[in-house]
Amino acid sequence: MAHLAALRTDSSARLIRIGGAAGLIGGLAWVIKGVTILVVGEQPPLAFGLALPMFGLSLLGVALLTSRGTRRTIAVGLAWLAVIAGAMALWTELFDSGWDQSIAVSSLALLLGQVALPRSDGAPAALTFWIGVATLPALAVGGALAEIDERLLEIPLVCVGLAWMLVGWLTLRRRHGTPASP
Repeated sequence: MAHLAALRTDSSARLIRIGGAAGLIGGLAWVIKGVTILVVGEQPPLAFGLALPMFGLSLLGVALLTSRGTRRTIAVGLAWLAVIAGAMALWTELFDSGWDQSIAVSSLALLLGQVALPRSDGAPAALTFWIGVATLPALAVGGALAEIDERLLEIPLVCVGLAWMLVGWLTLRRRHGTPASP
């Protein structure tokens, strides 16, 4: 039985590390996408699609750092849904297969998972929650800026990308901390 608990802790620690790295990668992809659109006016290929499953993995890593409970279970389930739908969105972008619902499913699962996170567990969880809360108002600000110039929509998205990079970094810093015990 102790061997099973150790195996579960090892796999959780691995997923937390993957989640931290995914937050950095996904955030960087959005920053590159946003800056490229602001400067050149064109979206680089795969930057948007790559970020979606990375954000789901980052949410998973953060959720595994929180205390066990209903909110954590919901956040983990929604994180996996965001990863799967995000991977389908990336596949769609790679092969132009046109299933855009995967973007909506991934984004909605990600936002709901962020809001479901327990916020009492410190840095990455609280920050991830607030990114989820701030995303819709940031998109509204981006929409208003887009009325001036369409490229300006990317300014709040670059900020969201930077915030995800911070979540990734904080998750990697906490990865040595033991995930919440059973």
